[in-house]
Amino acid sequence: MTESQRALPVDLVELSIALEAEADASAELRWFFDLDSGAVILVSREYDPAEWGGLSAQDLENTPARFKPVPPADPQHALADMSAFVAALTDSRLKESIELALSAPRPERRFRAVLGWLPEELEKWRAFRQQRAEARALTWLASLGVRLEAPPAA
Repeated sequence: MTESQRALPVDLVELSIALEAEADASAELRWFFDLDSGAVILVSREYDPAEWGGLSAQDLENTPARFKPVPPADPQHALADMSAFVAALTDSRLKESIELALSAPRPERRFRAVLGWLPEELEKWRAFRQQRAEARALTWLASLGVRLEAPPAA
């Protein structure tokens, strides 16, 4: 952490969701990050400017010094996460099954199909994926000169 980084109270889970969202070609779903408050803002058909101090979606777009567009997910992240998860597995039969799934067409779908029969492994996958998504979110925040604000002392 550098001194020039600003500490903001960021909902890391929400930011991770925004960063993992696929690009919406129709532009009906757009995410912004507020550099003043640390808020993650979803602009959709239901967007209500009153919830954001009267700021319209156009205001968000036209104020890039404050509102940074959240970039869409890189499709390679999902496959990289799956490969890293498989590399960490200790069950050789499961590892072989998932490696086979990842080498087939539509690997994400096949990966989920294999884990769909194994609830404990599926939960481990979800936790692993969330951890990696949050790490990407922290990296993106750092690129903006932002770090997470320390939680208040209990």
